Amino acid sequence: MKILDIHPAKGKLFEIRLEAEQKIWLHADIVQSEFLCIGDDLTTERIAELKALAFAHRSYEYALYLLEKRAYSYRELYEKLMAVQDAQEEIVLQTLEKLMRYGFVNDARYAESLARHFVADKRFGIKKAAYEMQHRGLSQEDIEDALAEYDQPERISENLLVLLSRKYARYLYDPEDKRAVDKVIAALVRRGYTYQQIRFAIEDYYAMSEESNIEGEV
Repeated sequence: MKILDIHPAKGKLFEIRLEAEQKIWLHADIVQSEFLCIGDDLTTERIAELKALAFAHRSYEYALYLLEKRAYSYRELYEKLMAVQDAQEEIVLQTLEKLMRYGFVNDARYAESLARHFVADKRFGIKKAAYEMQHRGLSQEDIEDALAEYDQPERISENLLVLLSRKYARYLYDPEDKRAVDKVIAALVRRGYTYQQIRFAIEDYYAMSEESNIEGEV
């Protein structure tokens, strides 16, 4: 099938008009690297090869576009690329391999970043942080490795005391107000902390508050 015309389309794309009113769109780099010219006679296999090259280029460019906005796990990016019209799994996998080789996709590094965001910044409990990370396509191994440094009693207690002091102090004026205390407990359970972790932290909070009041009276 002969190439009847080659002319610029949108951006860096070129429209390749073939016989039988067929058209394919290729990036300028592909047109140049494949030495395409008007009058070339393309076999069915050659056309399929050019279409595969076009999809590979689009796939890689789209992945880079997504990664400019935020980090992605391997699985997240796979699902995004496979959702593209006429996606070819073999090419998607090749694209992901290339991105991993260049360091654009790194699940272990992404897990460390998310662990820091969810636990150190947002002060989620380990359970909720792990849940959020699972929904971003990370493996259990990467999640556990990333959360290991935060899954320590001292770090958990520190986060809880910060939350109690900054977010829930208005509910904790009276240790005998069981309804208010239960409300705080329920809120912290939703943030991924265990009941025992919360009870210990509330006890520490009241002990510190009482000590502070005594010092203020002296």
